[in-house]
Amino acid sequence: MDPLSQLFAAYLEMVSNNITNAYVDAANTTVTAQMLNYKGTDIRFQHFLWQVKQESVCADVQQQATSYSKCTQQAKAMFTDLCEQLSVTKNLNSKGRSLSRMYCNASLNYKPMIAIIGKPAKKTEQQLKEKACNKLILKAMQNNDPKIAKHRDIICSEVRVSD
Repeated sequence: MDPLSQLFAAYLEMVSNNITNAYVDAANTTVTAQMLNYKGTDIRFQHFLWQVKQESVCADVQQQATSYSKCTQQAKAMFTDLCEQLSVTKNLNSKGRSLSRMYCNASLNYKPMIAIIGKPAKKTEQQLKEKACNKLILKAMQNNDPKIAKHRDIICSEVRVSD
């Protein structure tokens, strides 16, 4: 191929790639991963066709319930803040308007996971007796020692009297 033909082919390829990239960017036809830091929390999510993929929000911390809960609640607040900020911005280009619609839609539709994990309540005396009785029942099943059986009967009779 002569140099002029190569130059023309390279030019056509560049133009077609620019047109394709502009269309893909405008239509958001590829899954786009996003990571934004909002009030000290890294929030990761994906969007496609200008819609936040809800299952992707904070998916990186989904196995840690408290972190996941905090992240999803922060994500909901972030979507709302971004929606409000972009909605009042004048002269947005088409991508800005698409982002605004995407964040406003996520603000309305995204449901965060709310989990509160606290310390377990202290066991009552009755519960402690039941636990001791259950342990002795198991121990007596594993060992035929009459002393263990007698001790089991004494402890378990206290549980039955309390019922």
